[in-house]
Amino acid sequence: MRSFKSKTMKKAMLFGMLTALGSSLIGISPAYAATALTVDLSSVIGPVTHSAGGSLYGVIENQPDNNLILPLHAKAFNNPAVSGYQQPWGAAIPVAQKLAGTGSQVSIRLADWFPGWYSYSNLTDWFNKLTTTVNAVKSAGLTNVYGYELWNEPDGTWKGKYVGGLDYSDSYVQFTVNVPTAKAYTMTIRYANGTGANSTHNLSVNGGSASTVTYPNSGAWTGAGGAASLNVTVNLNAGSNTIRLAKGSTGYAEIDYIDIAGASPVRYEAENATVTHATVYNSGFASSDASGNLTFREFFSQTYMKLKQLDPAAKAIGPEFAGYRHYAMLDFMSYQKSQNTLPDISGWHQLGGENFTANFNDYRAIESSLGISARPISINEYSGAAWINDEGKPGAVAPLIAKFERLKVDTAMQSYWDVPNPGRLGSLLASSTQRNGGWWFYKWYGDMTGNMVSVTPPDVNSVTSLDGFANVDSSRQYASVLFGGVTDGTVNAVIKNFPSFFGTNGSKVHVRVDWTPFVNRTTAVNTTNTLLEGDYTIANNQITVSMSGLYNNDGYRIYITPYGQATNVYEAEYAAVSHANIASGSGASGGKYVAQMDFSDSYVDFYVKVPTTKTYTMTIRYANGTGANSTQGIAYNNGAWGTVTYPATAGWGQFGTVNVNVNLTAGDNIIRLAKGTTGYAELDSITLN
Repeated sequence: MRSFKSKTMKKAMLFGMLTALGSSLIGISPAYAATALTVDLSSVIGPVTHSAGGSLYGVIENQPDNNLILPLHAKAFNNPAVSGYQQPWGAAIPVAQKLAGTGSQVSIRLADWFPGWYSYSNLTDWFNKLTTTVNAVKSAGLTNVYGYELWNEPDGTWKGKYVGGLDYSDSYVQFTVNVPTAKAYTMTIRYANGTGANSTHNLSVNGGSASTVTYPNSGAWTGAGGAASLNVTVNLNAGSNTIRLAKGSTGYAEIDYIDIAGASPVRYEAENATVTHATVYNSGFASSDASGNLTFREFFSQTYMKLKQLDPAAKAIGPEFAGYRHYAMLDFMSYQKSQNTLPDISGWHQLGGENFTANFNDYRAIESSLGISARPISINEYSGAAWINDEGKPGAVAPLIAKFERLKVDTAMQSYWDVPNPGRLGSLLASSTQRNGGWWFYKWYGDMTGNMVSVTPPDVNSVTSLDGFANVDSSRQYASVLFGGVTDGTVNAVIKNFPSFFGTNGSKVHVRVDWTPFVNRTTAVNTTNTLLEGDYTIANNQITVSMSGLYNNDGYRIYITPYGQATNVYEAEYAAVSHANIASGSGASGGKYVAQMDFSDSYVDFYVKVPTTKTYTMTIRYANGTGANSTQGIAYNNGAWGTVTYPATAGWGQFGTVNVNVNLTAGDNIIRLAKGTTGYAELDSITLN
């Protein structure tokens, strides 16, 4: 979405640090009934992809800095094909180039070639724009283009018209058509009949006696995408003819157009005919002169064929309705199958608090009924029911992300309602440089590695009540659960079926529950808080983590490690890595390390959490194969730069250690090690003591 002004968010809430020992905690809310969330660590959904970490216009050419993007590990962002039309910034190609080193892809919104909502004119002009875009992408040599969104929100932006309200004894639509010879012609009527039963019109040609046209139920009216087509035979004279469709004896029907095979032109729009005692309506599910006399489904099909002609490997995304509609999707997919132009990636928006689970299942059922293989799904705009008020708010987005992960949605991008402020990762930044509480929640999401596992909420259909998503990484030996929604009161997280690396019944596991406070999108949050921390004993292969004093706005993370596992070691390969490479080596802890930190913008940002404010000894495990001393710059929490000197080690991938002192504050800190002025060095890990 684009053209809505920012609204002032007035709801704020008090937040502060909660401290606790073991499994005890301080409650600060009134008593509520406990809500249960069940996490099955053995039930794997699939690999971690961070599918819902992206945003619409969340990254533009010059902001935000990559240090704010890297920790999110977002699969894809959504950007305009070009700047200067719909948006004055954020063109897909320079943004894709900016993101190339982050691992994120770009989905290209082609409709943003037009200003407004949208000023499409004709197919020739459109194909020129499409050709320009695809050729520019190919010339740029981009390898991180997710796909081409062939249009956006056609249910609202496609400039169709139809005739409805043909409800009276004197209601009719009369077309004047021209044919070259006198004969029988096939006439295709595009109609909608949402009565639930057959309806009829009276058909007369050139003032002759009327016959009956029967319209089967199309499931819904045109405005809901319930159109259908049928063929009838009409006997026409050479030259001009009149064809009248009038209210019949049974039910009601709406008319979009008629096609006369062999006529000139073939298509005749109902709104251009003589309309008596009926009404012309606008609809994205109809065609009109303004749409080049194409329905959206026809436009998509022709655009798909042109895209594949230009680049056979390109992915076509659609239909991207502003909201899911069963009959619209059924009609769209049926037509694309008939034309062999099915989208490579299907999608729609999730903006109004709809039941996403039901819509997803309905869409999969449509595919199955049509014999279509399951498409990847892209929800390229999502937010809670309050739109701008919910963008990036952990309590609002957690239930949505949970469903996207549970149902294996391929990509999802936060919406864009904060129009004056692009380049803020959706609404995750308080300013162009400051994180808000939502950023930290998405950073936790970006921290997830290994496999996503099953989480069962109290209500799988609700997009506002408590829900969460979880991962397990057997190589790194940890699990985490992120949750939010309606959490006021007490939440009991039942975590069961522990992998063997955690131990067995009677074994202890270490649990830390963090929370990120959210006042509003413009309030900066520099650190997250610890709600509780302690050891839990596995019984019946499960534990229950009981948490109280929670807030609906906020986001929470349960982080679980085997008892006794060090939590003060941070591996470089899992940090935020800029302009460097991840290498493998038997000498590295965890088998991987960061190499080729050879450029002026090469750095590794370690996000560390400490319990108290003090000076810590940081042990850096590094390799220096230059044969002489090398240096790196060091800074923490955007403070002044210092220098770390690394003596030579036995070679590259051959590690030694050095110790430095760092002054850290209680909570989250960011430690950056960057390319220095002398030589080069590789990083394996840091340890804080």
